[in-house]
Amino acid sequence: SSCKGGVGKSTTSVNLAYSLRALGYSVGIFDADLFGPSLPTMVTPDDDNVVFVGRQIAPLVNNGVKLMSFGYVNDGSAIMRGPMVTQLLDQFLSMVHWGDDVDYLILDMPPGTGDVQLTLTQRLNISAAVIVTTPQELSFADVVRGIEMFDTVNVPCVAVVENMAYYEVDKAVEESSNKSSLDGEALKQAFVKELSDNGVTAENGSDVDVGGVADKLVKLVEAQSQQSSSTAADDKEAVRIFGKGHKDRLSKLYGIDNTFSIPLLETIASNGDSGVPFVFDNPHSNEAAIYKSLAEAVVAEVAKIGDGARSSNSRPLIRYDEDDHIITVEEETGDGTIKTSLPPAELRRDCRCALCVEELTGKQMLNPSDVADSVRPLGEMQTYGNYAISVDWSDGHKSLYPYKQIRSLVEDIKEGRSVEQVKKEEE
Repeated sequence: SSCKGGVGKSTTSVNLAYSLRALGYSVGIFDADLFGPSLPTMVTPDDDNVVFVGRQIAPLVNNGVKLMSFGYVNDGSAIMRGPMVTQLLDQFLSMVHWGDDVDYLILDMPPGTGDVQLTLTQRLNISAAVIVTTPQELSFADVVRGIEMFDTVNVPCVAVVENMAYYEVDKAVEESSNKSSLDGEALKQAFVKELSDNGVTAENGSDVDVGGVADKLVKLVEAQSQQSSSTAADDKEAVRIFGKGHKDRLSKLYGIDNTFSIPLLETIASNGDSGVPFVFDNPHSNEAAIYKSLAEAVVAEVAKIGDGARSSNSRPLIRYDEDDHIITVEEETGDGTIKTSLPPAELRRDCRCALCVEELTGKQMLNPSDVADSVRPLGEMQTYGNYAISVDWSDGHKSLYPYKQIRSLVEDIKEGRSVEQVKKEEE
């Protein structure tokens, strides 16, 4: 993901997916950009006929990787307003039959931090995010917003990919003779003359085959010339035409250990336009090795998350006890389970939706005293992605509470501070 358009998110998504496939995993790619889907251009399916599995659509397939994009099932991009886009995305997510065997589903997100991104983080339990950027300072500013969005919705950023980081050119070296410019016969005659001038001749009774020695010398010169030419060709210099970049700065600011630089390479661009992924077409290239390292890093980080290495970001268990009229919040810690209680009215008073808090100024519009102590959740509280719960209240209101907000409210209640007191202190 990236808030910036044109930084190579789709290129990274496709090559990451095929690198994961090369590691032996079952992989799918979901192109979430309804306005400008890229996947149909970048990957040509083995069979482009849409097949239904019951009422769902089976993803298309290319070399074992499952594919789905709005562009595969609709000619062109979506032209519609925001609310319709989220409805379409909701339908699209539920209509695709990925099966039970997908190890990694790569989401190719559109640029920005708007409806599509929030819908995906609310509807799906996204394990991790890979941030894609380019060296320009403008890209850095946008990428920071993307990282902060993922932090808000409790999706850990596990890697940074800097595309177009540099352009490789041959270092300035003096051109040396290579095999094609060597005159083998002339060189042989020169060796024979040199040997003769130094007393090595066939006429003086020597057993030395002067012609054979000269041939061997010619071959040695040719081999050395080829080696020198090859070394010169491999001696590349990285020219950072877009600046030194900010990969390291992102890593230090946000603690992202896995950072990768991809060069500006014509082959990567041409493969993206041809429908054949770069790593599939060039598996032994240096750039394919970088994508493989990215895939291995993603596997390792997702495994850590699955093992609970990020327990501080794990979701608390939140339930309403109707008999005691109390909301319980259970947190798993290294010392066991911590259970705290939260009055329903206090949670209702802490709602920060657009009806309760003015978005631009942050001014409190809901008067806490207007919320009755008897207010309660109706039905089960619904989880939203990895980061929040949704509550339908008995007073007809609906609220969305990020887990961070609930944890903060719990701490205030422990300290004996009500929501009304906290609001007064903030004012």
